[in-house]
Amino acid sequence: MGTRQAEILLFAAIAARSASYLFSKISMDAMPPMELLGIRFLLAALVLGILFYRRILRTAKEALKPGILAGIVMVLGVACELAGLSLIDSSTVAFLENTAVLWVLLISSLCRWKLPGMKAISAMILVLAGISFLTMKGSGLSFSAGEIISLGSSLFYALWILLLGKYADKTDPVSLGFLQMLTMGILGLGASLFLEKQALPEEPSVWAAILGLALLCSVFSVTAQSEAQKWVSSEKAGFFSAASPMLASLLGWIFLGESMTSLQILGAGFITASLLLLQLKGFGNMKFLLPYFRTHGKYRLSAE
Repeated sequence: MGTRQAEILLFAAIAARSASYLFSKISMDAMPPMELLGIRFLLAALVLGILFYRRILRTAKEALKPGILAGIVMVLGVACELAGLSLIDSSTVAFLENTAVLWVLLISSLCRWKLPGMKAISAMILVLAGISFLTMKGSGLSFSAGEIISLGSSLFYALWILLLGKYADKTDPVSLGFLQMLTMGILGLGASLFLEKQALPEEPSVWAAILGLALLCSVFSVTAQSEAQKWVSSEKAGFFSAASPMLASLLGWIFLGESMTSLQILGAGFITASLLLLQLKGFGNMKFLLPYFRTHGKYRLSAE
């Protein structure tokens, strides 16, 4: 595969992941969120298991513990994401979730008892400014329940990134992804049985959205991005990943009739700028995460 083909594949993987907000919105019109979460990730785990069962059987033992832990953390993040999507626009959820990079910087700095560098601090300031403009209503700053829940989702995503950053270089990524998705599916469906009234959708469009979540947003995005990253540098992948919330906003505008105010657009611009800033050369203090980001991470941070 050439570099140009790898870049196209990487963009397709990121675009597929961005569509998860749209597909989730459509699906939750016909079924409760935890049931959707359970079905989505059980289907994704089933497909991964069928495609890579020999590889998974060979490498699952060492991936068992990190896969289960990552699944537990990630199911909390996706549950918050779905709760946020039920209350506010998908574009706002997408940009707020991408502030997970701020939590990664803060938590990693606290764990190492080391202040972030100037570039990291600048990125944090941009993120905070972006959050302020995204959530500004009327004459001042005001957080709605959906916005608070979405920020909670970003915290769980940050913990997930840090967790996989610790284990990714020691485990097979396919087995890790399979066990993570299987854990998420079991926990999601179990929570639904206790907390929700199950309602399987009848509309073909809803089932198409569910299959899109399982196949495009989960299986394809993970495997395609892993393959593309063999040919595309982590810095370039970071610039591609920064487009994820913008693509989600575009899909919400086209298919859901969502819109953003001028202040929200400004806030989205600040958050995007912070993500791009972190890809510039010279950004240190994050090298312990590089093995994960080079292979299949949701965010790509340069450590050169």
